[in-house]
Amino acid sequence: MKVKRQEVYNADAKVCVKMLLNAFPERFSKSEARDEILRYLRGDNLLYLAIENDEVIGFAGALKRQYSTAYELHMMLIKPEMRFRGVGSRLLDILEHRLMDRKVHTLFFGADDEGCKTSLSETDLYEETFDKINNIQAIGHPYLFYRKKGYKIMGVIPDAHGIGKPDIIMAKRLYKPKPSS
Repeated sequence: MKVKRQEVYNADAKVCVKMLLNAFPERFSKSEARDEILRYLRGDNLLYLAIENDEVIGFAGALKRQYSTAYELHMMLIKPEMRFRGVGSRLLDILEHRLMDRKVHTLFFGADDEGCKTSLSETDLYEETFDKINNIQAIGHPYLFYRKKGYKIMGVIPDAHGIGKPDIIMAKRLYKPKPSS
């Protein structure tokens, strides 16, 4: 598998759009999915593609936010048949290293729990919030992958996707400047 950045050709973009539509048919129209992919190619934003046998098998996109030292991992998507083969780890590792080269301090994202795959779903997160975060249990949720990659829960947005369907905010420090002596 190889990973490439920004050299996204029309055919590659179309594959990414199709992957996005297949993964989230209720969230995106075709034009919205195309716009979503194209925005990673603008300005300081990043898009990395995982390629195997000349086929796009996954991608990760990060958006520079208003902060000068933080990016949002806004989308990482791997074809279902290619998951659990290290593709996501490789994409994330390369993205993190490129951001460290840019002296980006923090990479953050929201991990939706619309599918009720953690103990934070279907509960009132306005009560005993930090106890619930500290005792999170998950089955089949991306939280488990990101935790292994060193990301920490920084908070939650209760009911972000409907009652009992939170957004789990996770982040990782990428670059820590050396103190001046």
